[in-house]
This record gives sequence, structure tokens and C-alpha cells, in this order.
Amino acid sequence: MSSPHILIIPSWYPTIDNPTAGAFIKQQVDALEMAGCSVDVLYLDKKYSRLQLITSLAGNYSDAFDGVHKAGFTPDIIHVHALWPAGLGAVAISKKYDIPFVVTEHSEEYSRGTERKLIRTPGMLPFVLRPLAQKAAAYIAPSTCAAKRLEELGLYSPVQVISNVVPVRQPAPLSTKEPKRIVHVSQLGPAKNLSLLLRAIARLRDRRNDFVLDIVGDGQCRDKYAKLASELHLDGAVGFHGRASTDEVNAHLDRAAFGVLASDHETFSVFAAECLMAGRPVVSTRCGGPEGFIGSEQGMLVDTGNLDSLVAALDHMLDHYTDYDPIALNAYAAERFSPSVVSQQLLELYADVLGGSR
Repeated sequence: MSSPHILIIPSWYPTIDNPTAGAFIKQQVDALEMAGCSVDVLYLDKKYSRLQLITSLAGNYSDAFDGVHKAGFTPDIIHVHALWPAGLGAVAISKKYDIPFVVTEHSEEYSRGTERKLIRTPGMLPFVLRPLAQKAAAYIAPSTCAAKRLEELGLYSPVQVISNVVPVRQPAPLSTKEPKRIVHVSQLGPAKNLSLLLRAIARLRDRRNDFVLDIVGDGQCRDKYAKLASELHLDGAVGFHGRASTDEVNAHLDRAAFGVLASDHETFSVFAAECLMAGRPVVSTRCGGPEGFIGSEQGMLVDTGNLDSLVAALDHMLDHYTDYDPIALNAYAAERFSPSVVSQQLLELYADVLGGSR
């Protein structure tokens, strides 16, 4: 079949006020457009209470769609990114116009041990989320770990695995100059567990002083982490660089010896995949998503929450990061996360749905 016309309905999407929110969704939109698809995005940039979400958001999505539909806009398929709350709109539009929808679940709300409250809210999982999810023609997760968790919760089965997109780029040559730079990029939320990472850095500084940690990003826990870094006397050893553009993130990766991730849970970790695309190995906790693509040839994995293991891995990597070939890491990432690879997998799934295989 010819390339489908796709309507993306995301629960988060980059805006002027928050240009990094859902940036990985925008990258998938770009990948599909590069593959020749016509792609449009319907995103309601508004805050709602949970009651308002359930009672009015579906109608607001449908009203927004009605307007463009009258002008001749009719997609072949709807792709929801993160079921809650965008799935409410997708179900309403799908029912009214008989357009199938698929879901990619990115949210950490379903992760085991998360501090988020969505599935712990009485009635949400059995009476709201499962019925929404099971109206989808297909369900996707960006990692095997995330897919298994969604199936365990009875949200949908089977859940297919299609990775997030990472734009292809060429790796910069490794620098062996000191200080050796370790990089972490995230929105600095509680699941990233930078408290563990900062304590590991403090412990490591007792052994050596040939490195610095660059923390890139902004978020709800930044002040907390900055305060902890000060309490641990890490001035000069840790730099907080704030929110960064794509070019600025790439520059940090180019200067880095390797990346580090100390998360309690991740559905994928775009940052870890970006490190590999930049030709840099990764030290990561076994937090879910990264376990699907980080092996001994791509970096090191340690148990979540294990301070001693994280310190040992960082210490080892500072002496051995040059053992990893940037070109090989880049090729490995391109084979798995490049726009052409991911878009082809999505197009095959869309073809199955539109062909009536489910």
C-alpha cells in the first residue's frame, strides 16, 4: 500500500514553553515524514484535573478534529503516544470516524516501583486505562522490559517492541585529555536517582580527581540535586548546565568520555541510545529499557540503587572508555534506532492494522 496518512495524538509534545517535553515523539514524527508519510499532530496544550480529563478532554479532542475533518482532513490511522490522557481523544475520534488507532506507551506511570500515582489511583487501571488500551488495534512499547510490564498489568497483549528514534550522526574522536568528562542528560526527575549518582561521584573523588560530571537538563529535582552536590563538596567536580538544545547536547556528548545513567526505572532511555549514536559507551543501572541494548560491548550495567557497584563501574570506565570503538558503537546504534529503521517497523505495523490483521 502507499504510505499512510497518520495523525499523531501525543500526551506530551514540544512547545515554546517546554521544548524538550516529548522531544522523542517529535523525532518519530520527523522519521515518518522522512519515510514519505503525511503526518499531522493533534496536541492539546492545556492542564486539566483528572475529573476534567475524564469528562471533557475526549470531547475537546473530538471538537478539534471535527474542524479539520470538515475541511477534508481524514487520516488513515491514529498513533497515540502515551495512553493517558491522549487515548481519551483517540477513542472518541476513532469511534466517531471509524479510524483505527495504535498506542506507543512511553510513560513511567506503569513502571514497577514508580512514585507516580496513576495506576495506584483506585479504579484507574481496571475501569479507565484497560478499557481505553484494549480498544487499540495494536500496542507498542520502546523496550522489552516495558512491554512485559504492560502485559503483566493486563493493559494489552501482546505488546510489540519498537525502539524510539535517535537521529543518525557521526561520532567525534575520543578525547584523552583531563579532566575526563562524564555526561548525564535528562529532565532531572526523581526516577533518574541523581542522588545515587552524586554520592557515587563523591566516593569516587576520594580515589581520583581526573574527571568531572556534566549534568545537562532541567526539572523538578534540579534544586534538590544542586543542594546535595554542594553538601557533598562537589564544587568543581560536578557542573549543572541546565536545559540544552540538541546541538548543545551533542556538543556535551562529543566532549564526553562516556555517559552515565543511575535511574530507578526507564521505559527506554533516549539519552543512553544517544550516547551510543555519539560513539560513547554508557554506565547504566539495570533500570529496564537500557538492558535491551547495553551489553558488555556497549558499556556496563549495575544493579539499581547499588552505590558500591556504581562507584566501581565509574572507576573502571574512567580507565577503560578508550577500549570502546566510537565507530562500532555508532554503527550499532544506527542499526537499531535510526529514523529509517524505526519508521520501517512502524510502517509494517500500520500496514498490518490497515490490512485488518487484527
